[in-house]
Amino acid sequence: MSKLLDKANSKENREAFLNRISKKAGRPRHQVKEFKPLNDLPDKVLINKSNDELLEIAKENSESVNAKVIIKKKDELARFLKEYIEKIEAKKLMLPSFSDEKWENFHLKEWLNNSGAEKVDYWTNDLSRMENENLANDADIAIGFADYLIANTGTITVTVSPEQGRGFNFLPTHYLALVPKSGLVPSTRVAVENYEKRLGSKELETSAINFISGPSNSGDIEMELVVGVHGPLDCTYLVVEDM
Repeated sequence: MSKLLDKANSKENREAFLNRISKKAGRPRHQVKEFKPLNDLPDKVLINKSNDELLEIAKENSESVNAKVIIKKKDELARFLKEYIEKIEAKKLMLPSFSDEKWENFHLKEWLNNSGAEKVDYWTNDLSRMENENLANDADIAIGFADYLIANTGTITVTVSPEQGRGFNFLPTHYLALVPKSGLVPSTRVAVENYEKRLGSKELETSAINFISGPSNSGDIEMELVVGVHGPLDCTYLVVEDM
């Protein structure tokens, strides 16, 4: 079977196939012209803005997609998260199963044992996909990590990993993402270029990258906006100022 597939996908077979289509269509084959961008605007989006200016722009654009931006320092995170969990009355918490070192980088290692939630579950590679998704679906809130916050769209990016799977961000009732301020970028172009470099150097390996612009928004024919139908009811970006 593999030999048949190799033959079917060979260059000679493709050329013969395209030639037959060209003949039947009654027009000659042609090469697609090299793409030339009309301008360099994508490369210039917000490039002259400082990090503080980008943060203000990110806050404004995040609010426009119903996401909330909160800014805290590392030493403030544990107290804030505990108070936040109590405020929204979350009983079941979902966390990614990253190493203690990653949590310690955010000064949250001790918080793991004193989060304020009655039940804490972890998305882990030791469980099946269905088991992880069932736990996430049952969680009141998921608190995880994002790589970048894109200022001009109010979007966070999250790489899928065995510790923080694809459904981690979408299934719980509430979602909060920790984003280092150093991960603030002006545009999608910059975020994608950063990912290309990291993937190319093997620094990063992932099966998918999620671009999340606030909670899900659905509208009907009467132009009524409904938030949270296809995902969490709300989405919070917690920017860590000193990272």
